[in-house]
Amino acid sequence: MSESTNPNATSPKTGNLGITVGTWLYVLHSYGHAFSDAAITDACAAITSASPDDADPAGMALVELVNAGLNGASTAAEIRTWLAGLLGTQHVGSVTGDDRAARTQQMRTYQFRSNLPFITEIVDRFPDGTIGTHWVMVERVTDAVTCMDPYPWDDIDEEYTLPLVEFMVRWELAGGESILFQA
Repeated sequence: MSESTNPNATSPKTGNLGITVGTWLYVLHSYGHAFSDAAITDACAAITSASPDDADPAGMALVELVNAGLNGASTAAEIRTWLAGLLGTQHVGSVTGDDRAARTQQMRTYQFRSNLPFITEIVDRFPDGTIGTHWVMVERVTDAVTCMDPYPWDDIDEEYTLPLVEFMVRWELAGGESILFQA
C-alpha cells in the first residue's frame, strides 16, 4: 500500500499520507482558510457538523478526496504542487535556511505567528523494526517537537513529543522537506 491509499485494519503500519494531509487541511479549514475545491471544503464542513458516530466516515470521505487529488503523489514537490492548486501558490511554503539553527528558528517563528501546524516527512523506526519515512503533522516546536501521526492503523502513537535535536535529525535524514501554510 502506498501512503496515499485508503487504509483499513489490515493495512501496513507505516502511516498514511492522505490522512495526514487531510487532517492538516481540516485544521486549516477550522481556522477559516479557504480551498479552491468546493468538495474538499464541503467534506471539511461535514466533519465539523458530524455527530460522533458519523465523524469517522466524514473524515474518510475527506481522505478519499485528498487521495484522489494527490493522485499518487509522494514527493514533497508533487504534494506541494497539488496543495498550491488547492490553497493558492502564495499560501504554500516550506522551511528553508542555511543551517539547522536558521531552520529551527523559522519553524518556531511560523508557529508563533500562525498558531498552525505544518506537515513534514521524517525517518522513523516502526514497531516491526523497519526504518522508513512517513509524513507527520508538527503541532509545536520549542525545545521539544510535538508531532501528530493521525493514521489510526499504525502502531505509532497519534501524538508524541521528540527532543528538538532528535526531530531535526529525523527530518534531515528524510530530506528536510516540509509544507506550511502562509497567510
